Amino acid sequence: MFQKKFLWKIFFTNLILISISLIIFGVYSTREFKDFYHAKTSDGLRLKAEVIREELIGVNYDSVNSHILDKYGKITDTRITLIDLSGRVLADSKENASGMENHRDRPEFVEAMKGGIGSAIRFSHTIQKDLMYLAIPILDKDGKVRAVIRTSVTIDDLDEPLNNIYLTLTVGGLIILLIITLISYFTASSISKPLTNIKNAAERFSRGDFKHKIYPPKQKEMNVLAGSLNVMATQIDEKLSIIGAQKNIQEAVLESMKEGVLAVDYDEKILLINKTAEDILFIEDDRIIGKTLQEGVRISEIQKFFSKLINEGNPLESEIIIQHGTERILQVSGTVLRDLQNNPIGSLVVLNDISNLKHLDNLKRDLVANVSHELKTPITTIKGFIETLKEGGIEKPEEAHRFLEIVSKNADRLNAIIEDLLSLSRLEQSSENKSITFEDHQLKPVIESVVENYHFKAKEKDIVIKVQCEEGLSAKINVPLIEQAVGNLVDNAIKYSEGQKTIYIYVLKDKGELIISVEDQGFGISSEHIPRLFERFYRVDKSRSRDEGGTGLGLAIVKHIAQVHNGTVSVESSPGKGSNFIIRIPSF
Repeated sequence: MFQKKFLWKIFFTNLILISISLIIFGVYSTREFKDFYHAKTSDGLRLKAEVIREELIGVNYDSVNSHILDKYGKITDTRITLIDLSGRVLADSKENASGMENHRDRPEFVEAMKGGIGSAIRFSHTIQKDLMYLAIPILDKDGKVRAVIRTSVTIDDLDEPLNNIYLTLTVGGLIILLIITLISYFTASSISKPLTNIKNAAERFSRGDFKHKIYPPKQKEMNVLAGSLNVMATQIDEKLSIIGAQKNIQEAVLESMKEGVLAVDYDEKILLINKTAEDILFIEDDRIIGKTLQEGVRISEIQKFFSKLINEGNPLESEIIIQHGTERILQVSGTVLRDLQNNPIGSLVVLNDISNLKHLDNLKRDLVANVSHELKTPITTIKGFIETLKEGGIEKPEEAHRFLEIVSKNADRLNAIIEDLLSLSRLEQSSENKSITFEDHQLKPVIESVVENYHFKAKEKDIVIKVQCEEGLSAKINVPLIEQAVGNLVDNAIKYSEGQKTIYIYVLKDKGELIISVEDQGFGISSEHIPRLFERFYRVDKSRSRDEGGTGLGLAIVKHIAQVHNGTVSVESSPGKGSNFIIRIPSF
């Protein structure tokens, strides 16, 4: 389409210009030919008039009649008129002189009477045609004008040869126009085709297709242009490849960052945001780029931070707490965003979700406080009774024996706390170092070993432990850890159950999971305690736990054992209806 339009544009432009040129040339040429022919005719009339004047020298002009002039007129093929000084026509080669008007006001006569040569082109009322007139004076010996001889021809006689010339010029012009039209068409075609190729290539380049280069055309100028475009396309392709690679690297870096990155311009329109920032700020809009901060990020604290950063223009740091279902604590660092010329164009903020760090910090403080408290209680008790013994209690054997029993019991409790803390530490280190080994082992012997270990403790409260596990059921586990986890759950079930109850241990495989369930008929647990039940040193009933000798770490150990097996532990319980602790471990 472009080639056709361009071709016809060039073609018709050339055609119009050439046609106008030919028309101007034709008009000018015909006018020049006409003027030239009229001038030559005028010269011819003058020569004929001079010849006739010579023939009439010495003749009595009053005796000259039309027959004499007619003879000269036929010889010269010219109309001849003899006029006296008063303007009266004495004789005419074509008409009867007596019937003709007086010619004293004719311009050619007036000029001739002055001694010059008079000429004019006008309509003749005598013969009703346009004529060209030329008049010269007939002088006597003294140089005085005696009469005027006038020659004339009709314009029709002049136009006939001119019309032939016009026809020849018109035909020649049309032939020339046809030839030039053909030449113009082929020239326009030869120009438009390479231009069309260049135009199509430029469109491909604009779409990013640099594989197909421009074939060099024959025209030197076009060849240079095509070569320049090919070089430009190669350079652009290389630069775009570099830019694309850099952009991919930047996007990969941004997307792999654990920190959120958000950039806006001075109109607070979002320029850049990575996936982490979208997750942190709860953004689900795929077309957030280009939107304002108020449209895209509906968190007032973030909007206020950006406003302060833009207004002050200095780097800022802050901690922001946002509420969106769950509480999140963000560490926010912002700076002014500048272009390559160091001109400020907006602001850049890095978001770091430190909620887990804060939570871990709180847990650490709680752990230190709890460990300190748990260790301090038996140590204080031991120290107190030792002071009592030193102050004289040892002299009373019965009192001394009772005090030593209390000291021994608190020492055992202190040792149990330390052992549980060491167990947790070993579990965490082994999990991090991946030094725990797992073997395919049958489950029933493991559960039976646990029941055997707690048989006497259960018998003291007349509690029955029942096991339901298929023969040959196996899984890839660490046997000592599973024994410890199930043992801790059975120990808790015995501690927090009244006498003459039953504890059920179920082991089964379901949907790719190994499920170990320890169900008791004990006191049960209120729902408000369940979310924190597996925290270290957390107790539902602190006095009962200490009376039973618990360290507050048993369930935390169970949770870590489940986690090192890539599993989970959960609890189903309600007050007065017992509890059901469930360990789920992938079985494949």
